[in-house]
Amino acid sequence: MDGMTGDEGVLERAVAGLRTAEMAVIEARRKVTAAIIAERRAGMSVPEIAERAGKTPIDIRNVLNVAGLT
Repeated sequence: MDGMTGDEGVLERAVAGLRTAEMAVIEARRKVTAAIIAERRAGMSVPEIAERAGKTPIDIRNVLNVAGLT
């Protein structure tokens, strides 16, 4: 068959690996979001959360706004 490589299935395995990585990123984002919300509810300031998370205060405020914690 034209266009076939010596390693059939390499594309499918790569796509499967990408999907697995994408799911891991989604889960990690959920965990970070939950941690941001928990820290804010515990009284930590937005600037401190941002510094600890390596994000800007605007990023943290956006997360909190989506969670209804403005």
